[in-house]
Order: sequence, then structure tokens, then C-alpha cells
Amino acid sequence: MKAFIIGLVAVIVIGGGGYLVLHKSSNKMTATNSSQSQSTSSTNNNQSSPNTITFDGTQFSPAMLTVKSGSTVTIKNTSSQDMQLNSNPHPVHTDDTDLNVGLVSAGQSQTFTVTKTGSFGYHDHLDPNIQGKITIQ
Repeated sequence: MKAFIIGLVAVIVIGGGGYLVLHKSSNKMTATNSSQSQSTSSTNNNQSSPNTITFDGTQFSPAMLTVKSGSTVTIKNTSSQDMQLNSNPHPVHTDDTDLNVGLVSAGQSQTFTVTKTGSFGYHDHLDPNIQGKITIQ
């Protein structure tokens, strides 16, 4: 019985430690993605630019946006949940790293500058089925 209890405690401690390691790694990855775009800044929900993409929790609006290279774009999260804007393809986000804005909390906005020309898909990394497209001329 004593060996069983010791074994059970060991499994709990190892399992808890594994969870903490994975959880910290996940948070670190989100923080890294958030810091990849040096031209990203956090703003409150009241600011808007002509090149604004709105996330309502189920879709991006407009679903397709065309802007000039060098333009500033704002991603505005009007939903009650966090979202994470990233370039396609999921999960590597390599098509246009300017789109790797990272976490945008509920009710917040992030502004970033696009420079690479072409058409690029992007998605909410937390729900990759929610997608949009930006064309940079």
C-alpha cells in the first residue's frame, strides 16, 4: 500500500510538472509571436484607421482587404474573446511575417505596417478556421 501511495504521488508530481512546462512553453510562444512584428503597437478600442480589419469572434471584416505597401493596418478585436492574428499557413505563419501580430485581447486593437507585396491569407491562430485575405500592392 505504501508503494502504491508513493507511486501515485510521483505520477501526480510528474504530471503537474509536465503541465507547467507545457503551459509556460505555450505562453512563451505567444509572447514570441507577439513581439515578432516590431511595428506593432497596442491601442484601445476607440481608434480606427481607414485600413481596419475587425474581428467579431466568428469572422474578419472585411474578409478581403487591399492596401498599398507601407500602409498601416489596424486589427480591431470587437469580440469578447482573445484572438491571435497570424499569416498563413497554419501553424508556421511564414507567408508574410508582417501579419504575425500575435495576441489581440478582447476589446483591444493592434496596428502594424505591411511591406511585402502580394496576396496573403491570415487567420486567428486560436481558431484557424477563421480566415481573411490581404492584398498588398
